[in-house]
Amino acid sequence: MIKFSRAVIGAALLAASGFAAAASYPGLVDAKGNSLGGGAAFDTGVFLVSGETFSVTANPADLWDNSGTDPTYVSNADGHAFQMATIDGLTDAIGSLVGEIGNGPLFNVGTNLPNVTAGSAGELKLFYFDSDADNNTGAVHIDVSAVPEPGNFALMALALGAFALTRRRKA
Repeated sequence: MIKFSRAVIGAALLAASGFAAAASYPGLVDAKGNSLGGGAAFDTGVFLVSGETFSVTANPADLWDNSGTDPTYVSNADGHAFQMATIDGLTDAIGSLVGEIGNGPLFNVGTNLPNVTAGSAGELKLFYFDSDADNNTGAVHIDVSAVPEPGNFALMALALGAFALTRRRKA
């Protein structure tokens, strides 16, 4: 009965650690619908705690623009280096992919934001960086991944330890 209990505890701990393991959250950020200038945030569904590590990537081949007709303004999520603006305290290239955690400050995402530590808690939201959504077209595919906290690794280690004890007693 003790071996069975250890195995059940080990399985439960392993399952619990897996629920919060690193996961990938894909999405599509729309230049018009998710614009800072008249759109709404793209809600990633990723809720971060302060100190948690996360990454965001955007397909660099996906294009969007803020003119509707002029090919000069077509860019990927890195935006136009020749067209800068300051919006809500962030100075960045128009057409950039930017993010916000909860109601915190905006930050640049671009095509690749690897292994960043969240400075505040809340849902990660993404936007097309501009001041007027009227002429915006296009969208970019994004992928958000949150890295598990150290506590999840501890749960996994406990689970594997319980399995090892069960196996060891059996031998």
